Amino acid sequence: MRFVAGEMIFSCRGGSKSNNLDHRDQGQVLMDVDLIRTFLQVAKTRHFRKAAEQLFLTQSAVSARIKLLEERLGAKLFERSKHQVSLTTAGVRFLSHAENLMASWVVACQEVRLPEHTSASIVAGATDTLWNIFLTDWMIEASLLDPTMMIRAELHTADSLMPSLLDGSIDVAVMFDAPALPRLHVEELGSVPLMMVCNREDTSADEALSTRFIDVDWGESFAVAMQQHLGTAVPVFLHTTVGKVALEMILKSGGAAYLPEPMVAGHIASRNLFPVAGTPVIVRPAYAALLAGREGDALLSQMVTLMKGCLERRL
Repeated sequence: MRFVAGEMIFSCRGGSKSNNLDHRDQGQVLMDVDLIRTFLQVAKTRHFRKAAEQLFLTQSAVSARIKLLEERLGAKLFERSKHQVSLTTAGVRFLSHAENLMASWVVACQEVRLPEHTSASIVAGATDTLWNIFLTDWMIEASLLDPTMMIRAELHTADSLMPSLLDGSIDVAVMFDAPALPRLHVEELGSVPLMMVCNREDTSADEALSTRFIDVDWGESFAVAMQQHLGTAVPVFLHTTVGKVALEMILKSGGAAYLPEPMVAGHIASRNLFPVAGTPVIVRPAYAALLAGREGDALLSQMVTLMKGCLERRL
């Protein structure tokens, strides 16, 4: 069924729905995919030059692609002015269809490249810290559960997860802060306790915060909780979005940071790290996000349940 939407790419222009495409038809489908990809990039950036830079094209090539797409659809998609580009009513209507078509194309490309012996496939994306905490365990358990399943693990920044999920590049995104979007189905996997640790024993909160404190970006809700408990004027030695970077810095050169308990438990047991006295444990829920409508997929449902179990065993 996933190929049906892909067929819409060329059936919209009056092409054959046959799967036995000749070389000219195949080239036409690929060109249409490029037109849709270009439309989505312009819609995202609201700027032809920025879209061209991100697509590694010239601005004139982007303009030509949009013009050709508008001619094929018989509708103007963008209003252009000296300072901005905005979607027309037709452009707004086409946007969700373009996103769905692009997602179907990505899925189709992924599936046709699978080895013949593969029973199923899943693409999971998450930040470095979540892979380190429990998702590597999940990947191992999932591969043991079904050795013929193809798993692709992708490392993402917090900012790149949502675009990759929405365009169909990944099947499931695991994150701390899950946006409330109608297009998403979100499930809580469990709660990860974050605790402040340092490399010196018997360190007070004031001492830890005033000397080489490393600020790890654990999302907006964590930042709010930290301000409530510790105040807003916290001097910061280093900012990072990667928990492992903060951990290595503290172990090798000293300092303090809020880090996930599963990540630091072994170091605390071996007395390489110490909890900072008088600081609260801040709990962060971890979520799995799928495109709405895919929560009924038996494989995805099974994999999300397995993720919950892996996280529970690490806590």
